[in-house]
Amino acid sequence: MSQYKTIYLASALITNSAGDMLTVRKRGSIYYMMAGGKIEIGETPVEALVRELKEELNLAVIPTDLHYLGTHQTQAVNEPNTLVHATVFHLTTSSTSFIPQAELEEIKWLTYTTYLDVPLAHLLKEFSVPLWLKQKNPSDD
Repeated sequence: MSQYKTIYLASALITNSAGDMLTVRKRGSIYYMMAGGKIEIGETPVEALVRELKEELNLAVIPTDLHYLGTHQTQAVNEPNTLVHATVFHLTTSSTSFIPQAELEEIKWLTYTTYLDVPLAHLLKEFSVPLWLKQKNPSDD
């Protein structure tokens, strides 16, 4: 059995006022995922996420704008024998137009009717999408 390595991430479930969810796709990948990235040594998840959102989307965020959703561990989609352990936050933004920067190739807003049309990373599909769908239908359990 091969040894798995673990990458620790800070990720953001970003929504706009219409409830659409922002996803990003890295260069060379087919999977859409949440914005965010690896937590560097000495950083808290919030510090890492603030840094990553600035690097990837040129989005300036203050820590109090981030609302903790939880943590989730799953298989990485772009790296074999690798698990991602993510601390996930929710962020609502009024910005709707972002230009991909750093390692990002594409940014796509998903709606409640289009999110099934794109390949989603495991973390997004397993953890964040169910929470996002619950926001749309808070009466559903």
